[in-house]
Amino acid sequence: MDLMSKGGGEAVAMNVLEALQDDHDVTVLTLTDPDLRELNDYFDTEVDVGDLTVERAGRLAPWLNRTFGLKYYVLQNALLGRYARRRSDEFDLLVSTINELGLESDSVQYVHFPFDWTVSCDQREHIFHPTVEEDSLYERLATRVAGVDREDIRQNALLANSGWTADVVEDAYGTRPEVVHPPVDTREFEDRPWSEREDGIVTVGRIERSKRIKELIEITAGVRERGQDLHLHVIGPTVDEEYREEVEAMAAGREYVELEGELPREELVERVCDHRYGIHGKRYEHFGMAVAELAAGGAIPFVPNDGGQHAIVNDREELLYESVEDAIDKLAAVAGDPDRQRELRRPMGPRAIRRRFGRERFQRRIRRVVADALDRPSAEVPGPAADAPAERPASGD
Repeated sequence: MDLMSKGGGEAVAMNVLEALQDDHDVTVLTLTDPDLRELNDYFDTEVDVGDLTVERAGRLAPWLNRTFGLKYYVLQNALLGRYARRRSDEFDLLVSTINELGLESDSVQYVHFPFDWTVSCDQREHIFHPTVEEDSLYERLATRVAGVDREDIRQNALLANSGWTADVVEDAYGTRPEVVHPPVDTREFEDRPWSEREDGIVTVGRIERSKRIKELIEITAGVRERGQDLHLHVIGPTVDEEYREEVEAMAAGREYVELEGELPREELVERVCDHRYGIHGKRYEHFGMAVAELAAGGAIPFVPNDGGQHAIVNDREELLYESVEDAIDKLAAVAGDPDRQRELRRPMGPRAIRRRFGRERFQRRIRRVVADALDRPSAEVPGPAADAPAERPASGD
């Protein structure tokens, strides 16, 4: 919807553009006017600005985005999909990097987390956008506008960013996407010696409520109370001014918390490579590109014990936390144990992360999926999926 949000989904979109631009004429349908040069600098991509066509997706959705930001997020997505479907005859292929939209069959759709409201997730309510309530009039309106057809979804080339997300998509639609982990840029990271790193923590991500930055400050304070003299760097662009003010108020008077905001790419990389630990606060994270970057920089990352982040930390119990208190216990234990630090660092660093989640791997796979989608005839709905019980269309995230 808005590439200037500069999150993991936007990194995926920029890498898809870079992957496809040499072999195809590419048009971006979006809600804003992105600064592609700035985005190239931020994501270290090489999207050809002169060769790319960028078009706003109609009038209503861009107006909603400009006027209300993320407040009517689900409706904006529904309108974006509806607009793309209306324009589909003008293109050989539609590729969504904003989850499953109401596109017709044979499109390619990269799912960070499905919009369907029927997914089996115990804490489904308010995970992403607390302005949206299940079964509300607004949600039903967005569902109707989106016009997502389950049979079309099953005929799409579906990709998911993690095994956890693929499970949720399968619950929602009765078909399992291929897992294609997002592209992690490791080129600038270096695995510096442990002795040269600061005894501190870095968190990277947009400053918004779902990132739970206030809880990360609590965790850092708790670890310090356990005798570990750690500090915290908070890095990322602000997308929620109200929440940023709350974070600033909490950080005030705590000399060990540095709220840095958005940094140039080279400074972000330097900060990660200069510190021993990373931490992520978002629960039910679909994959966690920021976590993978922390690992690429050689920091030991601590993450919530849910979502797709498990894959990045190799399911190590020492790095998965259930609560603020649990995070304090685990971080303090690792910070006080050099032998455990050495063991946990072995699968970290740019070489290991590049092998598992690198950009070249991602872009090769995207080119192959697109080539296959352009070559294949219209698909038939597979037998087992056709027998699945009908559910209402997807509408929101």
